[in-house]
Amino acid sequence: MEKQRSGYRGYVTSRPFGGYSIPVPVQSLVLRDYCQRKALTFVLPANENIFPHSYLVLEGMIRDLRGFEGIVMCSMHMLPQRAARRRVVFDTVLRQGCSMHFVLENLVVANCAEVDQIEALVQFAQIASRAPAPDQAFA
Repeated sequence: MEKQRSGYRGYVTSRPFGGYSIPVPVQSLVLRDYCQRKALTFVLPANENIFPHSYLVLEGMIRDLRGFEGIVMCSMHMLPQRAARRRVVFDTVLRQGCSMHFVLENLVVANCAEVDQIEALVQFAQIASRAPAPDQAFA
């Protein structure tokens, strides 16, 4: 008999993401509030390592989501920067019948079409972050 799924596992990090640097306790409050407003069961978050480009905690979380409905995190910018690594995360989560919620963007990924939308947004944000500031563009 398969274990019943219950709740969304939180994922937080001490690293800056998407131009934000949000303390872990505040991220936890944001996730808890989001789940409460959406009538989702919130499960205490796992905290990612602070090392740059380390996603050991996230990769461990997604390996076995049998007991959960999905993952909730503050932002899609908390995902790996490389598209291939993000794709592995999405594929692993979706293959298990789970979804991912990104609170600040108010986005949910529950199927492949939604993954493509997130990918477009992440890639656009990455390109935009490398553009010169408006006051430097014509210097």
